[in-house]
Amino acid sequence: MDTKKTREKGSATIEFALAVALVLVPMLLGLVDFSRYLDVSHTVSRAAHEGAFEAARGHDPVQIVRSNVQSAGLDPAKVSVSLSPALNGSTRGTAMQITVSYNLADYALASWGGLFPDALSSKATARRE
Repeated sequence: MDTKKTREKGSATIEFALAVALVLVPMLLGLVDFSRYLDVSHTVSRAAHEGAFEAARGHDPVQIVRSNVQSAGLDPAKVSVSLSPALNGSTRGTAMQITVSYNLADYALASWGGLFPDALSSKATARRE
């Protein structure tokens, strides 16, 4: 048996294993993290829009925002909601602006050295009915 060919096959196997371990696995994990980031971004945006519609109808938007976030599989405790102006001081036709933020501190992508923000925020506006 030719030992040179056997060694070449063995080194090709080791090179492939190193390529998978050092290149492909981190790329796959980065893709998973980025897709989670996009999912949270979409969820926060949708929750802000739903909250703005509720505020325009004169209802408290916080519960609707938390419900939307929870139904998407995210932790509603990480959500902060602010509304401007306050519901009790607004009149018909007033632009109600809601800001929804979601804390990403527990996500792996938040530790990527400033590449991603620590929190995602979305704003939505609707006129009070």
